[in-house]
Parts: sequence; structure tokens; C-alpha cells
Amino acid sequence: MIMSLSKKIFVTFFIAVTALLSAVLYLIDTQAEQHETQRIIADLEKTKQQFQRDFEREQVHIQSLTQIIASDQKFRSFLSNIKDNFYPFTAEIGKDTGADFVFMLDDVPSVRASYNSENNQPLPLGHYLAEFEITAHLNSGLIQSTMVSLPNGLYSSHFIPLKENQMDDYAVGLLVVCNAINDRRISQLLVAGEYFQAVFFNQGRVVAKNTRADFAQTVLQQRQAIVKNGEFVWHNNRYIAKQILFEANNPQAGYILSANLDQALETFKQLQRKILWTGGETLVLGALLFMVISRRITRPLRLITKGTLEIEQGHYDHRIDYQSTDEVGQLAEAFNNMASGLEEKDLIRNTFNKYVDPIIVTELLSQPDKLKMGGERKKQTVLFSDIAGFTNFSEKLPAEELVSLLNEYLTAMTAEITHQHGVLDKFIGDAIMAFWTPQLCGENHALYACRTALAMQATLAKLRARWLVQGKPNISIRIGIATGEMIVGNIGSDQARSYTCIGDKVNYSSRLEGLNKYYGTQIIVDKQTTLDATGLLVRELDSVRVKGREEGEAIYELLALSHDGNNGLIEKIARYQQALGLYKQGAFAEAGDIFASITADSPSQLMLKRCQQFMKKPPVFWNGIYSMSEK
Repeated sequence: MIMSLSKKIFVTFFIAVTALLSAVLYLIDTQAEQHETQRIIADLEKTKQQFQRDFEREQVHIQSLTQIIASDQKFRSFLSNIKDNFYPFTAEIGKDTGADFVFMLDDVPSVRASYNSENNQPLPLGHYLAEFEITAHLNSGLIQSTMVSLPNGLYSSHFIPLKENQMDDYAVGLLVVCNAINDRRISQLLVAGEYFQAVFFNQGRVVAKNTRADFAQTVLQQRQAIVKNGEFVWHNNRYIAKQILFEANNPQAGYILSANLDQALETFKQLQRKILWTGGETLVLGALLFMVISRRITRPLRLITKGTLEIEQGHYDHRIDYQSTDEVGQLAEAFNNMASGLEEKDLIRNTFNKYVDPIIVTELLSQPDKLKMGGERKKQTVLFSDIAGFTNFSEKLPAEELVSLLNEYLTAMTAEITHQHGVLDKFIGDAIMAFWTPQLCGENHALYACRTALAMQATLAKLRARWLVQGKPNISIRIGIATGEMIVGNIGSDQARSYTCIGDKVNYSSRLEGLNKYYGTQIIVDKQTTLDATGLLVRELDSVRVKGREEGEAIYELLALSHDGNNGLIEKIARYQQALGLYKQGAFAEAGDIFASITADSPSQLMLKRCQQFMKKPPVFWNGIYSMSEK
């Protein structure tokens, strides 16, 4: 459809304003996202540092309180005299430090006393002395704090050696103070940065979180993406995330901080929507005003445009009603004169189309150079059809009735050819020649030709049923199809010429049409057609050397489209192909037995007779190719 000038101006205005609005929205979106991403990354780093400071503050606090208790003269005296019941001191230390667990161990080492802030919690030390590295801490004699990763949890642990004298180099026991990393612990640490999601993990599972359980599990599953890209997606929302390990050489224990980027951008999205709404209102109002003005200015041009469209659609009787002496008026008059000339040429063209295929007329008019004598070599598919026994019944019908019958038949067959994008080349009495070119069918020209042949037989079957009721002859047709290179072009003399195709494949198609009579078939195609066309049900009939050719070639019977075949037909084809294989190998007796078992099949009966002849008089040289003595 041709766009009017007023619409072009409107579209230009619309595109310019839309582009400007889009640029503003794009800048807001990209800059806002970049700003928010950087802000969240900075806040994640601050929160990480705050976590570390809180952990360090806790370490100092617990170490100080514990050291004060352990340094007390009463406590040291107790250690030197009574080593059987340490519990009162573990409970005191646990309550003063707010610890979840406190253990006192001797130098064996073995646990001599323990404290549990909640009796229902499992004790973390128990069977995990190796993970706590108790012996190493006893030997060092130093106060130390570390994060201990166990299968049942993650613990912030503090180790204070117990000495009878503060000046001693050795320890008589070890005090272990533990705090479990759990949801309560996270809520205490994230008071200042509560819009962050924190997920603590240990040995492949979540041990603490301040968010939903399914979200925490997703975060843990996307650790690789977080480490690589610093972000992940959950429920169509983007999150900026950072992973922190408690120990660089232990990737099994640490925590992940994250924040919702899309939620942080919501304020900017609201601003974008306001800008878009305001810009859209301005654009609509401006466009309406502009359309009113431009339509009044371009009215004369719209009349000419409408007339051009009418001519393009073939309405050559259309005239422009615009009276003026200006340039537009002169253009309108010239347009009307042109329309009169086209109307006359259209009448000639319609008459010409009745004698030459409209596709050829269109191609010649669009490419005038093809009107010259000459041709080009193309690979395409050609079809020949002929009415069986036409001479016999044509002599028995009155001329008017024969012509009427023939016209009805040719009209129906031509419709099938045109419907399948074929080009009707010519009528040769009752025979039809048509071809399919890549220019119209692409690389599927062989398939279109085969579909046409099947459709022609189906259409004729319907016509034949009606004609028989009317007392008309029982008409059947034979069709041959071949695919290959041929010369296509404008061929003839200076006085008369035809746009057609010639070559060996054209002649071969005609020979294949004639072979139907010999084999009792309806449609025979060459090997190249079967290679180029898919979705067809065919069977190899024979390998023959037709008259006029030195080389033999396999020929095939086209039976139906693949989806139209039934089990009986498929089985018959399989048996025929088995017999044909034996026949080509010279096993005529075995082949004849199979051919004889295929009933109501003309090719099988023909091949059976040939096998019987060869059994009586074997061929001197046999290569599976049968030479035809007739065209």
C-alpha cells in the first residue's frame, strides 16, 4: 500500500518525537540501573565489613570476659586442686558471654564440663574434636577465635587455654566458647542493613538466613553464577550478590549477601512511566493537529494517488475529477490520458492470455529482453499427457460434441496445472505439455508436477463418472514426467514464435507418457523426479532403454501421495520391488513366482510374461535393462 504524503509527514514527526522520547527513557533506564548497581555493590561491601567488625567485636568481648574469669585467683586455685567438676564455671562463662555452648577440656584432651544455653540443642563438640583442633590449641597456649564448620552446623568458636599460673608456658585445659550461626544471629547482625538478604551456608546447605527458605535455597544453588557474574535471577527479579568465605582455602563455609536490583529501580520505573504518559499525550495531540493541516494541503495529491492505486489494481476505467489550471491539474489530465491507453492495452492483453499462458505473458512483459529470439539452460520438470484411444472415439462423435467434450477436459486439466504453479506450454490436439520452473516453484518443481499429475487423474475420474451417465466415451489419460536440464526461451521464426522448452528431457517425458500404454499404468516418472520430489508413493517399474536413447534408465510409477497410501498398496509395492530385484539378477523363475502372486496389476502380469519368455529363451547378455522397440 502506497503511503500518502500527509502520512509520510506525520510518520516523520511521529518517529522524531518517539525517538526523542525513547532516548530520554533509555538514558534514564541505563543510568539509573548503572547507578543503583554501583550503589548496591558499595552497600554490600559496607555490610560485609560491618559483619567482620561485629564478628571481631564479639571475639574481643568473649575473649575478654573469658580471660577475666580464667585469670581469677579463685578459678586458678580451683583448677589446681579440683579437676572433677568444672560445670559451675562453664555455666558462669556461658551466661556472662551470652554464648550458646561452653566446653571445658583437660589436657588429655577430654570434655570435663559443658554448658548449653538451650538444653534441646545438640552439642557441637561431641565427636568432632578433630574439627575443633583441640590438641593444636592446647599446645599453642594462645587465645584464638575461628569459624568451625561441622556437618551439623557452623559455629563461631573461641579457644582460651587454662593455666594454673598465667606465667606458665603450658595449659592444663582448654575453654571453648561457641555461638551457633542461625537465623537469630543473622537478625542481630543485619539491623542496619535490613534490606539485604543474607544466607549463611556450610557444606552445601543453608545454616542461617534472614529471608524465605526457598529464596535462600535458590541463592545457594546459584553460587557459581554469583561468583562469576555477581548477580542472579529469582522470580524474574534481578539480584546483585556477593559471596564471602570465612577462610580463603575453604569454599564450603561462608555467606552470601544480596539485594533486589529491580525493586531498587522501581522509583525510576515510576518516573519513566510518568514521562512516557506525558510524552504520549503530547505526541497524540500534536499528531491530530498535524494530520488536520496536512490533509488539507495534500488533497489534490491524494486524488492522484487513489487513481494510481486503481490503475495498479487493473481498474483502467478510473478517471480523476480535478479541474484546475495549475501543475496538479495538468498532471490529472495526463493521468486520464494514460488510463485510456492502458484500458485499450488491457483489452489486448486479456485476448492474448487466451492463447498464451498468463504466466508467460507476465514474464515477457516484465522482462522485454526475453521477447528476443534465444533461450537459457535451466533444470526444471516437464509433463506430457495424452488421452488413451482418442482417435477411436473421436471418429464416432459429432464434431460439435467432440469439441465441447475436449474443451471441458482441457479446461479442467489446465486449472490443475495452474493451481500447482505450472506453466501451460501448449495443446497438441488432445495432448498437453506443461512445465514447472524454479522461478515459480523454487526447488520443488518436481513435487508440484507430480501433485498435478495425481490431481489431473482425480479430476478426470469425477468428470468420467458424469460423462458416462450422459452417454459420453470412457476417457482415460496417460502422463509422463521428467526432470532435468533443458533449454527454455523464445523459439521460432521472425513471423511466429513460441516461449517453450526443448531438449532431451522434454522428449524423454513424451516417451514416458507412451510407456504407460505398454505397462498398463497411468503415470510414469523418471528417476531424477523421484530424487527431487518427496512425500510421494512410487514404485520402480523397470529399467528400460527407450527408442532414440543409447543408455538405459530406471522408470517409476507414481501411485499416490505418501499420506494417501494404504497397507495393501504398500505391501504390493514391496512385493513388486522384491520380484524386480530378482528379475534384474536374472532369477526369472523366482521373480515370476512373485509377479504371479500380485493380482489385478498390469505391470506384474507384463513382467510375468517377460520372465516366462526369458526362461524359455534366456538373453545372451543380461544387465537388467530392457530395450523398447516402439516409442
